[in-house]
Amino acid sequence: MINLSFKKLSIKRKLIVTIIGISSFMLLSSLSFFMTSEVISLKKNMLEDLSTLADLVGKNSEGALMFLDKKVAESNLLALKAKPHIISSHLFNSDGELFAQYHRNQTNTGIIFHLKINRLIENKTDGFYYINDHLHLVKQIIFEQDKNLLGFIHIESDRDSYWQRVSEYIYTIIIIISIALLLTLALAYRVQKIFTAPILKLLTSMHDVSTKQNYSTRLKSEYNDEFGKLINGYNNMLVQLEQQQRLTRNYQQDLEMRVEERTSQLESARDEALSASRTKSIFLANMSHEIRTPMNAILGYAQLLQQSNLDKEQLRKLMIIDSSGNHLLSLINDILELSKIEAGSLELSTSDFDLIELLHGVENMFRIRCDQKKLHWEMFCFSNQPVLVHGDQGKLRQILINLIGNACKFTEQGEVLLKIEQVGDNQYKFTVKDTGIGIEEEGLPRIFDAFHQERQGELKGGTGLGLNITQRHIKLLSGDLQVRSKINQGSEFFFTIELLPAKKSLDFNTASTMYTLKADTHLSALVVDDTQDNTDLLSSILTQIGFTVVVAENGQLALDKIEEKCPDIVFMDIRMPVMNGIEAIQQIRKKYSSKQLKCIAVSASGLKHNSQYFMDEGYDLFISKPFRFDAIFHAIKTTLDVELQAVENPKAIEESKPVIPEKISLNLDKEFIQELMQAAEYGQLTELGKLLTRFSEYGEAGKIIANHLELLISTADLDGILDYVENIINE
Repeated sequence: MINLSFKKLSIKRKLIVTIIGISSFMLLSSLSFFMTSEVISLKKNMLEDLSTLADLVGKNSEGALMFLDKKVAESNLLALKAKPHIISSHLFNSDGELFAQYHRNQTNTGIIFHLKINRLIENKTDGFYYINDHLHLVKQIIFEQDKNLLGFIHIESDRDSYWQRVSEYIYTIIIIISIALLLTLALAYRVQKIFTAPILKLLTSMHDVSTKQNYSTRLKSEYNDEFGKLINGYNNMLVQLEQQQRLTRNYQQDLEMRVEERTSQLESARDEALSASRTKSIFLANMSHEIRTPMNAILGYAQLLQQSNLDKEQLRKLMIIDSSGNHLLSLINDILELSKIEAGSLELSTSDFDLIELLHGVENMFRIRCDQKKLHWEMFCFSNQPVLVHGDQGKLRQILINLIGNACKFTEQGEVLLKIEQVGDNQYKFTVKDTGIGIEEEGLPRIFDAFHQERQGELKGGTGLGLNITQRHIKLLSGDLQVRSKINQGSEFFFTIELLPAKKSLDFNTASTMYTLKADTHLSALVVDDTQDNTDLLSSILTQIGFTVVVAENGQLALDKIEEKCPDIVFMDIRMPVMNGIEAIQQIRKKYSSKQLKCIAVSASGLKHNSQYFMDEGYDLFISKPFRFDAIFHAIKTTLDVELQAVENPKAIEESKPVIPEKISLNLDKEFIQELMQAAEYGQLTELGKLLTRFSEYGEAGKIIANHLELLISTADLDGILDYVENIINE
């Protein structure tokens, strides 16, 4: 890191830093040597002074030790009081027994000598030790005349004067270094100009040449060293560049017209492409929010109605609305993934789901279509019990819808078969078979190519993308779509994919099951949404679960509600006036941590990456609109760590085959026929819904047709709608 920073410095600063660095190193080395020498000398002098003092006191105490005069000995030691750095002193007889002592602070009544001091006395040797930053000196007291050992003297001294001198040395060195560095800096600033002046002169000329494109500029060389050679070489380079400029100027003039023309064309194409891309992105983002918002209310209230006291037929119709709405939602998701398909970046969106429930949903959708075309529908499944698996149920549903939809489209008589087998551990084989027109043998290798259609396919209409997208989805699921077909004998499409067991048990998997808090659990929730339908829906769900619910229309009102009384959990929309959900969560997290207040983001955005984005902003969980009730149950159970108890709906839903009305003849006026046919051909479901009211003008027969068209619209069966409308008109 230091090396990279140094490289980024200018030459001027590099020279100054280098000069100061070398000077500092030399100065610090010299002063360090001086400091070390002085410290060693100071230690030595301190030890010699203390040794001299010990010899003097020991000499004066010889008589007291010889005549065992303790009073005289203590009087001699008391003379050390004149030395403030002496902490204590002790006289020992020749046997190492304490004879007399002195302490600077008179409160010490006894002493415990360090092991090292005792060892010196026991060994009858001189020595010193540094213990706890105190200098301890032990010397023998020897009678000069007969060289007999009279005893020992121990002196303990503090090192305050030593450290004071060391501090003075350090301060002196700091002052010297500071003055020296300032002088060095001033000198370095002047010296660097010798080296940087010619370089800066060269850089200035280079900048002028590059900006003004004036190659006739020349630098005057005032140097006879390497800088002079550099400037001369630069001048020679300018001469060559000037010559090249003259040669290329003519070519440039010829090319300018062509380049300008091509550039104009490219810019126009680029602007059109960017405009189209921006329009598509804005459209997809807005469509995601605008479609999902009403879908949230539609699917949510359909789930709520399933909890009410309805008869079996009403419940069956609600189940069709719920299933068709979810299919419509999956189609919306596919549309929103258009950019991913174009970029070749499809991704899996895995979750736990019931495979059998998914298959029955697909079966209910196509049973109507087959009965309408007088085709026999059959589904063979390896199990009638729930099979909980983990995978991308959205893509699997779309694969089956595409394959079965093609089978119904190209089969005029006979049957359509869906078969599901478990062929190994977590391996499932899906087969769609029909008795339709079949595929010519030479067309089979190209059947999965994008935009490829056989002759019969062109007659039936379509884009030729269905099988290509289906194949890509199956490959994303680690499978391979295969086909067997003979002309006029039908087709068989089959693939095998792996579906791992569900990671968790699906606690909330049926719309007919409601969950509530236990009787002794009292929790409150805040619902924040600017759309009244969504607020009412979520409030109704939470109230049925057992929450005390408070609502707010935007983020600012939500903050006010939290200040009044902090709830246990907050369900917050993102796109709101005044203050949106992102701004609100940022304000909430400044005061409340995730442990103190759980916050759930509820957004109509269909972009997958938004989930992690909301979590990073401070939300504990993300729920996409339109939501299923099980998502609400899961959020409550996961974030609040509470137990929910199931409340089963006593109404059982029995499956029944949809009834296809017999052909009815109606004398429709031409304007009504034209509007009806146009809405059916272009798949305008909203417009078709409006036109249904006009069938009441044609009596009971018109009502029967309107009811059946309403059922087809609810399943979003565009091909079925078109076929039925054509049959009505042809009659």
